[in-house]
Amino acid sequence: MKYIKPRLYHKVIKDISNTVKKIIDDPRSLDRTFWTDFVEFSDVILKDKSITTSKDEFSKQMVESSSIYMISQMILQLTLFHRVLRKTGEDEIPYPQDHQPYYLRQIDSKGNEKDFYDLHSLKLMGHHYDNEDKTLNELMED
Repeated sequence: MKYIKPRLYHKVIKDISNTVKKIIDDPRSLDRTFWTDFVEFSDVILKDKSITTSKDEFSKQMVESSSIYMISQMILQLTLFHRVLRKTGEDEIPYPQDHQPYYLRQIDSKGNEKDFYDLHSLKLMGHHYDNEDKTLNELMED
């Protein structure tokens, strides 16, 4: 029997942070690409018994990296939509009545027509953080 020692949580958080940064830096990470059920997407690996019960290092690494990727995507969904998105039985993603994700907006704050469909909010947020003189830890203390 092999007992698995816990990882130091700061190392897990660092892995998640690095994955979040990679996703944000990807020009394909438009807001609309996050409008999906990432838990369901991750289930392909995380519910596959042949992968999750395998002893080989590749399978164990695949499960861990898929878990980190899923958590990273969920953090970004929470950032963009104020919730983790899950499909209902009708295969739709529920959202509050009379509310839409920002990327569906068609008019800017001045009343002019503008298409936000290709919005990359996470990249824009990155510009905000680039101009900050505080570290992430200092920002979290505010």
